[in-house]
Amino acid sequence: MSAIKTLLKEVNQGKVKIFLLFLICSFLAWAVSKFSETYESRTSFDLEFYNFPDTLLLNPGANTSVSAKVRASGFQFLGYTLSRKTLKVNVENVLQDDQGYFLTANTLKNAIEPQLPNRVSLLELVEPIYFVDLYEVGRKKVPVTPNVIVNTVQNYMLKDKLSIQPESIAIKGSKENIEKIRYVTTAYLQLDGVSKDFTRKVSLEALDSLNNVVMERSEVRVSGEVVRFSEKEYLVTVSPSNVPPGYRLRLFPNQVKLVCKAGIERLKVLNPSDFNIMVDYTASENSGNKRLYLEVGDLPEEVFSVRLLREEVEFVLEKL
Repeated sequence: MSAIKTLLKEVNQGKVKIFLLFLICSFLAWAVSKFSETYESRTSFDLEFYNFPDTLLLNPGANTSVSAKVRASGFQFLGYTLSRKTLKVNVENVLQDDQGYFLTANTLKNAIEPQLPNRVSLLELVEPIYFVDLYEVGRKKVPVTPNVIVNTVQNYMLKDKLSIQPESIAIKGSKENIEKIRYVTTAYLQLDGVSKDFTRKVSLEALDSLNNVVMERSEVRVSGEVVRFSEKEYLVTVSPSNVPPGYRLRLFPNQVKLVCKAGIERLKVLNPSDFNIMVDYTASENSGNKRLYLEVGDLPEEVFSVRLLREEVEFVLEKL
């Protein structure tokens, strides 16, 4: 008897499993059939606004969802329920009335429709106008300061300072906050072993310390011109200045050596007369000694540095 009961129990369990299997399959078939059908109902979309007018920004706590009546399949509605779709909306031409800033239903519909799948039709928006929670801000331009270290290989150097494009960017936010900002900086970048011209895209440091301040762009281009340099000695005649009328200033020595650092091609065409080494006689009147310190005038173009091999010369003031 126990064997028969066991057999009957196994048979019954098998029937239950088969029944459940058919039930699940039937439910899935019904669900697929129902979700494949087209329905008209309300759903909500999240909006991501962009292209704000220069004097406006979106409040951080603003409601950015919109309700709409759409025609779509059940699967589409299920997808929107599980994960709400985000749509981008241009607010460059936002309108304003006594109640605030708004977009008309027609403007919003024209922005939304192209972003919906082919099988989803936007029938109407729930509200005839959509208010956008914007507030007025100030705007100004500030320079960009590079936080970039360039380490060149031996006998190479930057020809000029780093070039930043653009050199300045626009920021906007509350007038109180943007007045605190004098410049923005790039992210830290270190370039090693540089021996040729370069250009890099570098992101800008975010202004996290100030609320509701945004930058018009998030990166700039940093460029540098790299040249191979060398050094060369020149013997240059010293020019006296502020000598009293009727006198002449004799210098000992009247020529001094300097070491010039410049690009190799530039050194080939430089002459001693291109440099201006001076002494000022009035300096001796204040000190009372017979020595004058040498001064270097404006450097020729494309010369990186000049180093004098002596600092002073002796002199004698002679009456003509």
